[in-house]
Amino acid sequence: MRIIIQKLTQIFSQELGPDFGSLDWSLPPNRQLGHIAIPCFRWSKNKGLPPPKLAADLLPKVMEALKGQIWFDRAVTQGPYINLFLTGSGLYELLRHETLSSGKKLGSSTRGAGKTCLLEFSSTNVAKEIGLHHLRSTAIGHSLANIFDFHGYKTVRINYLGDWGTSFGKLILALKKFGNEASLKTEGLNYMLNLYVQFVQAEKLDPSLSDDAKRAFKELEQGHAEHRRIWKLFCEISIAEFKILYSRLSIGFDHFDGESMYESKLAEVLQKIESTVGTRISDGATVVDLPGHEVPALLLKDDGASLYLTRDIAAAFDRYQRFQFDHSLYVVAVQQKLHFKQLFDILKLMKAPFALLCEHIHFGMLSFGSKTMKSREGNAIFLKDALDEGKSRALELIKTKNPNLPNAEEVADAVGMGALLYFDLSQNRAHDIKFNWDTALSFEGDTGPCLQYTHARTNSLNGKVSAHLAKLPASKDPLRLKALLEDEAVINLLLEWGFYEIQCDKALDQRDPSQIATGAINIAKAFNQLYHKKRFLEEDDAACVETLLALSNGTRNILKQSLNLLGIRAPEQM
Repeated sequence: MRIIIQKLTQIFSQELGPDFGSLDWSLPPNRQLGHIAIPCFRWSKNKGLPPPKLAADLLPKVMEALKGQIWFDRAVTQGPYINLFLTGSGLYELLRHETLSSGKKLGSSTRGAGKTCLLEFSSTNVAKEIGLHHLRSTAIGHSLANIFDFHGYKTVRINYLGDWGTSFGKLILALKKFGNEASLKTEGLNYMLNLYVQFVQAEKLDPSLSDDAKRAFKELEQGHAEHRRIWKLFCEISIAEFKILYSRLSIGFDHFDGESMYESKLAEVLQKIESTVGTRISDGATVVDLPGHEVPALLLKDDGASLYLTRDIAAAFDRYQRFQFDHSLYVVAVQQKLHFKQLFDILKLMKAPFALLCEHIHFGMLSFGSKTMKSREGNAIFLKDALDEGKSRALELIKTKNPNLPNAEEVADAVGMGALLYFDLSQNRAHDIKFNWDTALSFEGDTGPCLQYTHARTNSLNGKVSAHLAKLPASKDPLRLKALLEDEAVINLLLEWGFYEIQCDKALDQRDPSQIATGAINIAKAFNQLYHKKRFLEEDDAACVETLLALSNGTRNILKQSLNLLGIRAPEQM
């Protein structure tokens, strides 16, 4: 489809000259009206013509320019729109090599060749189980990294751990007051959470513990040897457990960087800010005034303790020095919008050469039934528990639908996880979403299991059709083959293949995995419609069977590729 859009851009640019600007195109409300709709509103203003009149004037010129294009059938006007109809045979020739040739990936590109994209995502907290509220950053960040890889970028994946702050003062004191290291090493994150909750409860009875915790963290910052030893133990145990869960999700990170990495660089950073932007003292705290911001940005607390913002400034300079990135994406919830606005504005005022390369990829919140997700009170939903629940529910469905399925446990884990991930990634990332297992695990509709099942169906079908084809005598009826390629169900599938190519570009440009999710589910739906309309194993013309096999095989390849881009496993059987 990229080739078609490029050709249309060239034609309209030549016809409209300086008034062209860019090609806006959309999909008609139904395919009886056309396959591509080109509106003439914007151009008509410059030409001084009503949009329908401009469309009528342009139509014969466009049709003449498109003569000879194998994918072009006809064009008509629909009021202010020029609607194009495409041929199935032409689309098939354009797209089949991209979906079937070895090493080809429909929608991929080399746009990022020689460029580096750094992504900070997941950003879990040391000494805490990975909560379900970390799912969105983890899923969106992982998928975006895959999408940037897909377009030729070198990606650097960073898990920026919350391993610093007053909470570690609380944990160190909690271990000394309520716990022991033997249990810590045996029980790991669960033990740390229980210690933290105990301390919070004790704090309510004795508020002086809050000051003790602040003091303990200050001592940790100043290098207190025993505090440092305990803190490192917390970090090592936490990261080891994190990696187990990430492995289950098939997610890997190039670096586990912690906020603590930058404690030794804070003085240098503050000096840079002072010399380039200027700082002042407000009620004992160090702040910086930013144009356009109602309140100053806080850099140091009144007790001299550092804050997220100060450490993020140090991290940004460090990352640019280490990786010389072309893009730096922070996949963090929308609640941190002000924080990143302050961060990026400070970097601009400091004239950091990478300031304009940084982006906040924000997302809305995920709610899970009526449960809250606040680890501070010990009533969080843990991501591993949600994955286990998904596996359990999927296993019950498999026992009903396919009780003899080999590797049922493995498939159930993939389906439960796929349901959760697809539900997240198929939504506009800016929106708040409310998760529901019944909806997410349905094998019908816009769901991960539907996508996985269609992939498995094509995988099974390909083997059967190949065997059927091997038994047929070589034959080719040109009229039957043309009729097959111009069948509405075939054209619809090929159009979805073509639109998917454009959606892969949008996924990169808009930093939006839902483009991949939407494109893939539309292909799955179109293929299922073709599958129910055409009897693949009853066709007796070898050329037609070969074409149907190519359509099934191409669909299988695209769906598997899409699931991989979304970070979802693609079972061969379901």
